[in-house]
Amino acid sequence: METFEKLQLIIADVLGIRADAISIITPESTPRDLEANSIDMIDIVGEAEQTFQVEVPDEALEAFETVGDMVAYLDAHS
Repeated sequence: METFEKLQLIIADVLGIRADAISIITPESTPRDLEANSIDMIDIVGEAEQTFQVEVPDEALEAFETVGDMVAYLDAHS
């Protein structure tokens, strides 16, 4: 499974997005698009850190503007 697909599943789980609606999560999706607040983002990053065995510093978290940004970071650091 690709990084994006794994992250997509994490995001769907944290945000309570049904499996049949997971396609709304795209690399271009922003937290605002997904109606994710800052607590949701912390939860998503925490789950991603466990799944990908990588630590995401706060400054990297703040720089994520899209799901694609997170995927690029995870690919580069895991």
